[in-house]
Amino acid sequence: MTVALVLADEADAGLRGRLAALGVQRVDATDRAGPGLLTVADAARATGERVLICAGDDAVPEEILARLLEAGGTAAFTGLRAPVPRAAGSRETPSARPGGGALVVDTPDLDALADAAESLAARQAGPAAVGALLGELTQRGVTVRVLDAGPDGEGLVARLIVDPAARDMAVWAYGRELGPAALYGISLGLGLLAAFWFTDTATGAQVLASVTLLVSFLVARSGGQLAAAGRDGRARPAVDWFGAAAGLLTEFAVYAALAVRSGLVGASGAGHPAGLNGIFGGTLRNTLAAGWQGAGTEGVWRLAVAAMLLLGVRRMAEVCYEAAVGAPGPIFTRSSRRLPGQVIALPTGERYAVIAVTAVFFGPRLTFGVLLAWGAVAAGYVLARQMASTAGQARAEGELPAYRGDGVVPRWLGGVVQGMLPPLLPVLTGLLVTCMLAVLGLANLPGILVLTPAVAMLPAALGARHPHNGRLDWLVPPLLLTGEGVFLAALGFSGQVPPPLVFALLAAVIMRHADLAYRARSGLGVPADAFGLGWDGRMLLAGLAAVFGILSAGYAVLAGYLWLLACWEFLSGWLRSAS
Repeated sequence: MTVALVLADEADAGLRGRLAALGVQRVDATDRAGPGLLTVADAARATGERVLICAGDDAVPEEILARLLEAGGTAAFTGLRAPVPRAAGSRETPSARPGGGALVVDTPDLDALADAAESLAARQAGPAAVGALLGELTQRGVTVRVLDAGPDGEGLVARLIVDPAARDMAVWAYGRELGPAALYGISLGLGLLAAFWFTDTATGAQVLASVTLLVSFLVARSGGQLAAAGRDGRARPAVDWFGAAAGLLTEFAVYAALAVRSGLVGASGAGHPAGLNGIFGGTLRNTLAAGWQGAGTEGVWRLAVAAMLLLGVRRMAEVCYEAAVGAPGPIFTRSSRRLPGQVIALPTGERYAVIAVTAVFFGPRLTFGVLLAWGAVAAGYVLARQMASTAGQARAEGELPAYRGDGVVPRWLGGVVQGMLPPLLPVLTGLLVTCMLAVLGLANLPGILVLTPAVAMLPAALGARHPHNGRLDWLVPPLLLTGEGVFLAALGFSGQVPPPLVFALLAAVIMRHADLAYRARSGLGVPADAFGLGWDGRMLLAGLAAVFGILSAGYAVLAGYLWLLACWEFLSGWLRSAS
């Protein structure tokens, strides 16, 4: 039997029905402030059964409730944060009101729950959140499995190998007053160190790099545990973005290092095809893997760019899905029959495992091939689940336009049609044209015709002011990133831009899209990306650079500008919002 306590004035009928369907036999409602927390303490001491605590202004999705009840032990989902938009003309940083969260406490931890609730009630001035209770339990040495820790779901590597150690590390860090930002910074440092070692051609260095990468993931998961257990505050959005950015930068750096390694081996005359320089890489010399996207070093860079773009688009899709339906994209239930689904979804732990194994034994060419093939299957699998789950769910209205990364021109064009044009069809049309021309080769387009893909994407601007409340409108921002990324990659490689420069520009573009999405997620969204030029401005500038024959210089300037802008806005925007 499980007893549910809903921290709200009244538990709505829908939540009661969902809990009853999941086997919860008793549901009580109480205040979210001090008196309600004392009720939690009394129930913990009197019931003798597991206690499920639900809190927040938004309903917790049934799939998450089921996952919590099946998890075993004490587990939590700390909830989504619904942004409170900044008032017009205000310079104040908007707060993020606590979203739906839930905590299930197993019977051995009920005494600790009672003590934590009483302690929190004695000093809690406002409504309590699940994260606050979770922090109190962690301080008392209770091991809590946080199911939403980290930006990319769990998976078997995280669940069975990394998270048990990550929870212990989180408790250790909590006792020494180390915050999640410190752990994210350590994780990023270890990830960059692993990337440095991946450039070494020696097998020992590759093994050391793989181990360091997995330790980086362990520290990042610990940071995610601490971030989920933290109290709501102004610093939380900045910490969330820093964690997500650290994860992306780590993976991008590793991809770039593996591509650099393929060039170093080719220059050394080792006799292996470029990118097949692992212990058993020579066995793949006469296979499809040896010549896919070109047998030379440039082919490896092409694969690296494709893998990076696939990762960025997937991350954007997850964030936009979360904004649309109020549930994280990679959530899966915990029953044993769903474990294969977690592996198929290729979360971060599985990607790092693929990198660690294939880079050492076969080289980066196979690493990128596996990441692309498995990643495409994973993207289709997750996308199918997400599309199916949106059928009966309410969708947010008016938030997703800030995730698009539009420049000034799309905002103006969207105002011309007054938000009446649905956004998805124009984006799909422009993306189709861009991908077709990329496959045929942009180098075959003479003169100003190289701007055709950029012009084909412009009709997507007409939907910029639409509320994006259609069932699949959450796909628009990741599709815009796809169109921009495909165009810039195809133009760069066809225009003989140095591959590392193409990689650097695409990495900066992906980070810019993610930055804007996390701002919108936190209530800090901008109506038009004037400083970042918008996806439209960047495509047009790249096309004009090709027309005037200065494509490499244009890519270098644009990449440098975007990376400097990312650093400046993190220091002047995100950190200021956390103060």
